[in-house]
Amino acid sequence: MDTEETDHAWRTVLTDGDRVGVEQLLRRDTRLALLGNEWSGSLETAKTAELRGLVLLGGDGGVPFAADSPWRIPAGAGLAEALEDVWAPVAGNCPGFLTALRAEVVGLALVAMEGRYLLGYLHLADREGELPRDLKDLAPYTEWDSLAVLWGTAPTRLGRTDVVPLMDGPLPGGVRDLAAVHASLTSYDFDLRLDLFTTTLGATTLADYEGEDPADYEPDEDFVRAVNGEFDRWVRFCTCHSAAEAYFLDMDDRDSDGVPRVASSGIDGTSERPGEPFWDWIDQALPSLLFGV
Repeated sequence: MDTEETDHAWRTVLTDGDRVGVEQLLRRDTRLALLGNEWSGSLETAKTAELRGLVLLGGDGGVPFAADSPWRIPAGAGLAEALEDVWAPVAGNCPGFLTALRAEVVGLALVAMEGRYLLGYLHLADREGELPRDLKDLAPYTEWDSLAVLWGTAPTRLGRTDVVPLMDGPLPGGVRDLAAVHASLTSYDFDLRLDLFTTTLGATTLADYEGEDPADYEPDEDFVRAVNGEFDRWVRFCTCHSAAEAYFLDMDDRDSDGVPRVASSGIDGTSERPGEPFWDWIDQALPSLLFGV
């Protein structure tokens, strides 16, 4: 099944409320396969994913949510109720992000894979026009409004005092609060991780300029700044390929509550201090990165 056939198939299973069809198409999702590879070392793991809960816009195709999932979504919850239940712990910190979720998400799927649970947020990428009140009224697929899945992994297992590599300390407040909902959010071109960090802006910049002489560059250029250690504490936590940007927790630039501000690096250059407050970034920038709103 090629991409166009998959897009048409998603339209069919959503308008029909076909839970079996939803499970089959979720198993074909590229990002789910990559998660399976991370967890078990096999891309084939996604073929074993099981649908353990489903709610769609309008209410058709419902599968009661498994009681043992970490989000404890009520078995009879509608879509709006389920979203509010999952995000209740941080609702007061990011109301704009939650508004975007409610406006864009057309279904919520609970999936079990490799003994772990994930939540799949079904939404229409590159959407044109308004969403219907019921997926039975979803317009036929053309070249727009392809179905996309944003995967949220289970809450972090890190405790308040567990030392996190690259941070040289525990998860800061704010970051820890969001990680208690999902340790990561990931889709086909987006990856946000809140408890597993692999690099800093300093390390990636130096790797990009390997073999170069900093004397050949101006003092305010990123390479020289990286050589001088300015980016050693910029911990990468998010990348978005379509936006051509990466985002960093600046561990040496924090608000009054000790939450690191968010810095960015992309085609327009590196952001300067002070960075954007963490919750402002979640509330304002994240909806655009995920849904283009």
